[in-house]
Amino acid sequence: MLKNTSRPAVAALTLSMLAACATNPDGSVRMDQRASGAIAGALTGCALAAVTGGDCARGAVVGAIAGFIIGWHFESKKTAEAKAVNQKYAKKQKIPKNEVKPAAFTSNIKQKPASDGQREIEVTSNTDLIGHGDKVPEVKQRYAIYDEKNELVEEKTETLAAVDGAGSYQTKSSFKAPASAKGKKYRMETTLLVDDKTYQKKNYSISWLDDTAGFQLALR
Repeated sequence: MLKNTSRPAVAALTLSMLAACATNPDGSVRMDQRASGAIAGALTGCALAAVTGGDCARGAVVGAIAGFIIGWHFESKKTAEAKAVNQKYAKKQKIPKNEVKPAAFTSNIKQKPASDGQREIEVTSNTDLIGHGDKVPEVKQRYAIYDEKNELVEEKTETLAAVDGAGSYQTKSSFKAPASAKGKKYRMETTLLVDDKTYQKKNYSISWLDDTAGFQLALR
């Protein structure tokens, strides 16, 4: 007979869901895209422990950790209006009359202290859109991390919800590396997508050290 797994599983799932939640700029709360993996991992771990006579709570927590590796936060905001941005670029190029398109994409990466005393990576990107027209493009930013063998280990794609036409926009994302990343080298790639077409990519080399030393990075 299977043991009653409801209470431990609920506890593990609650922890996973709390860790996976992020607050949008408008105050609403969304769940990280990988939360489903954490929840599935918790259920699998708990079920396996129940079948084998093990501790359901422990199995659920281990499963959740295996399904959720990196904590994640993302936000976007508008930093300049269309008129000012169009005037800025009018001296350099022709401003489209019937479309809104990207004119520039910059990105930088730094480390900062996290609330738990560890260090996390923060990526700040700025995008300029120019033009006129009622059709607003869908703008997304993709983040991908590759290991030393150039194999993809993590990927996130976020929509810039603040985009309402031409103007300047800023995104900020932050995350921490798992313990298994220490002492290893990774490549981080961030890509600006406009209507699902790649506009530009930025690449960084990252080496995680210990918690106090943080990490080393370089623009590729």
